[in-house]
Amino acid sequence: MKALIKIIIGAAILVACVNATRAAFADYQFTDAVHEALLFDSRLSDEEVVDLVMKLATQYEIPLAEEDVKVRWVGPELNVDMTYTTNVVLLPGVFARDWTFSPTTSVRRLAGTGR
Repeated sequence: MKALIKIIIGAAILVACVNATRAAFADYQFTDAVHEALLFDSRLSDEEVVDLVMKLATQYEIPLAEEDVKVRWVGPELNVDMTYTTNVVLLPGVFARDWTFSPTTSVRRLAGTGR
């Protein structure tokens, strides 16, 4: 009986870790997609950057609102800060938690490419 309880607890911990990893990996994929899109088209206006981020958020099923996307320029560098909260089910039917992710990415514009 003791061994069965240990196996159940171990399996629950494993399932929770797998589900947490899925959520973190989805955030990483979304952040990487935004960075890659901006890297190859850094001449977008601020509004176009927000539209691009929202399109990618929809594609990656990220619950992101337009007001949670902040675009700022620091010299030749474009910084995009995003914040969203998603519900991560760690143990299905038992334990779920809201996690707030704050991905950020930046790209540098090359000299001679006007804004």
